Amino acid sequence: MKIIGLMGGSGAGKSTIAAALSENGCFIIDCDKIAHEVIMPGRKAYKEIVSHFGEGILFPDKSINRRALGEIVFSEPEKLKRLEEITHFYIKQEIFELLKSAEESGVKTAVIDAPLLTEAGLDKECDEVWLVYAEPEVRLKRLMKRDGLSAEQLNKRLKIQTEFEKLKGMSDVIIDTGNMDIKDMFEFVKEKI
Repeated sequence: MKIIGLMGGSGAGKSTIAAALSENGCFIIDCDKIAHEVIMPGRKAYKEIVSHFGEGILFPDKSINRRALGEIVFSEPEKLKRLEEITHFYIKQEIFELLKSAEESGVKTAVIDAPLLTEAGLDKECDEVWLVYAEPEVRLKRLMKRDGLSAEQLNKRLKIQTEFEKLKGMSDVIIDTGNMDIKDMFEFVKEKI
């Protein structure tokens, strides 16, 4: 089974490329979805996060308020690092189980869709690494429309993401979506896969 690692910063168009890969028969492992699941109440990552960051990050129903947690970790790099240490361990466990199941099911191409692919060391599991990229101003505009956050909040998040030049050197395929519409992205994937 071929494994493609798909990475890219917030607002670069990674989700659209993942959708195009799925449409072309690839099995998608959505690490954002897994990250949401591993922090659900009762899960081990949840317990560690609440223990470390306190109950101030919880909604009244005791689920984690991701926006409140984000305000903490995106302001202080050492706190973000700690959150990633907690979550990456559990996310990787889920990914490896899904890869094993996909291979046993005869999947030809699996895609690990992970914004922090290299930071989590998942690139080492991949046959190819695809980087989805767009200029920061394009990403900011997309994110403001998508997430409804202020430019200041988003700039904090974008500032701490790994720089393009560093990621470029770790990538086999680079997809600059800055001047692409959705149709262009789907066409690119169809030709590449």
